[in-house]
Amino acid sequence: MAPGTEAYMLTRDEQESQRLDAQHEYMRQLSHGHLVHPSIPAHQLHAVADVATGTGLWLRQLANDPALPKAADDQIQSFVGFDISPQQFPPRESLSPHLAFIVHDMVNPFPPEYYERFDLVNVRLVSYAVKAVDLDKVVKNILQILRPGGYLQWQETDSCDSWAHPESPAATSCVNYVIQEKVDRGLLPGFAGPLVKTILSQEAPLADGQHNPISWSRDLMRLQHLETVSTLNHPSPAVEAGKRTQVITAATALLKARLVRKTAELNSSSKPSPEAEEVGEEIQTMRSVLAAIQTGPESGGSWDYDVTWIVARKAILLDSIEGWMSLRHPAH
Repeated sequence: MAPGTEAYMLTRDEQESQRLDAQHEYMRQLSHGHLVHPSIPAHQLHAVADVATGTGLWLRQLANDPALPKAADDQIQSFVGFDISPQQFPPRESLSPHLAFIVHDMVNPFPPEYYERFDLVNVRLVSYAVKAVDLDKVVKNILQILRPGGYLQWQETDSCDSWAHPESPAATSCVNYVIQEKVDRGLLPGFAGPLVKTILSQEAPLADGQHNPISWSRDLMRLQHLETVSTLNHPSPAVEAGKRTQVITAATALLKARLVRKTAELNSSSKPSPEAEEVGEEIQTMRSVLAAIQTGPESGGSWDYDVTWIVARKAILLDSIEGWMSLRHPAH
């Protein structure tokens, strides 16, 4: 990875907040209108966390969802959004008492007061922010705040799973440069596959005499649902209208960042060399590709991509084999 290169390169201004809100609505349509996957029992969700929440629109809409249970007198509903920056959080005065937004970097462990607190933890579209070396730490930290029996919902896209049609040299070069830049930034060009493996590789901390009812192993998580949702031929007009914007926004940010780095690299060369000539040629090609994908479908093609939708459940550890059997085979 290039020295001093940060993983995330998008801005956090008002324009980007508007784009994130539009992206949320777009993703909701792509997810068949669901905020929470139908395999997750919404009526059991009293405490929900949204990690890398951005503007918090997903969380705010869920908090007002009539499908969620109403808090009883002895219960406190809790909806907490976490993000590394507060710049896009909604105004505090606009929030209901059961909504909170907390500044936290998911690479670091969450504060202990959130351990095993949430019935559902939602994560979405962080492949441009989580470096390869941090993936295991991020997953461990997120699972730490999930209560036993709670659900993890994670939606992710991969650069490798996006394509233009009809194919064009500009589109092919765009994908190749995006992958190269992600690698240079320490990001994974393909994120969903390693993510699923990392989630399923986590082990339950079994003490002597404890048993794991979701398997005969030390598995901490059971994969409940794995689905690929594609923008290709999607019936929603919102998806059809927005899919190209989503691809181009990410690709443009990465290409511009790569142009800046490569231009600085070229300017630092004290004398002409074959390496400097190669960098200069790459810069010219990237400028042409960037111009092509920004001008419209006639140059950049129509873009589609796949979204991987992961639902997994955390183990409830029991103290005896009889307990496991009674859970598996309840008495009638």
